[in-house]
Amino acid sequence: MASVAAIERLADGLDHPEGIALGTDGMLYAGGEAGQVYRVDPAAGSVEQIASTGGFVLGLCLDAAGAIYACDATLAAVVRIDPSTGAVETYCDRAGGAPLTCPNWPAFAPDGSLVVSDSGREALNICEGTVFRVPRGGGEAEVLDLRPLHLSNGLAVTPKGEIIVLESLTPRLSRIVPGGIETIAELPGTTPDGVALTDDGGYLVSCYYPYRILHVDPAGNVTTFLDDATGIHIPMPTNMAFYGEGMTRLAIASLGGSWLSAIETPFRGLALTYP
Repeated sequence: MASVAAIERLADGLDHPEGIALGTDGMLYAGGEAGQVYRVDPAAGSVEQIASTGGFVLGLCLDAAGAIYACDATLAAVVRIDPSTGAVETYCDRAGGAPLTCPNWPAFAPDGSLVVSDSGREALNICEGTVFRVPRGGGEAEVLDLRPLHLSNGLAVTPKGEIIVLESLTPRLSRIVPGGIETIAELPGTTPDGVALTDDGGYLVSCYYPYRILHVDPAGNVTTFLDDATGIHIPMPTNMAFYGEGMTRLAIASLGGSWLSAIETPFRGLALTYP
């Protein structure tokens, strides 16, 4: 298990960042709880606000041209942001003939479609989370035919198009398969939030509570990679992104703080899709 002493302060001055993503330019992009969209230079540790949605930015990803696709909980929409001008436009606000409830995390599939988790309402007695697919270019999305998910949250798509999704309130990591969904690992005693893929077929899972990062190997075995018992270093870690030469460094966004953290890992991040 890694030591909290190995955690570095990557960048300061963010407004409770929830999502974090790597661009093709090597920069990191993060959101804020008042709609801020930040560009972070991991080498310099500098932070620049480049746009604002006016809402609450959750997950985000980028395309090959550098456009940012962000899930906004307040707007109940996925928006596309031009990083050069800060212009914000709606990319998707409906799925399956109905408005979105709480779009949470986006990831591009190899065919250029955008796969998004919608958490539904956040309640222990309500299970209405979904996953939907936005066609290339945006517009109304298709809801995938799955059982209701218990606050679907972090999501990733492998280079082969396999969709990986977390449920936070019945804590588990699952993959979407033909005809439904199958469990990779149960995560009892945690509130998992974000997932990052490793190139050996495994997963890192950040837990909103307790403040830790888990490693799930390809067979579904779960171990703790990093545990911050005090919450001083990574308070409420929500999402992660591999970055840097070799893709072994892990950037961590913590909703309970005003900074991004980083740690060197023994894992190598899997290459993302940038259509």
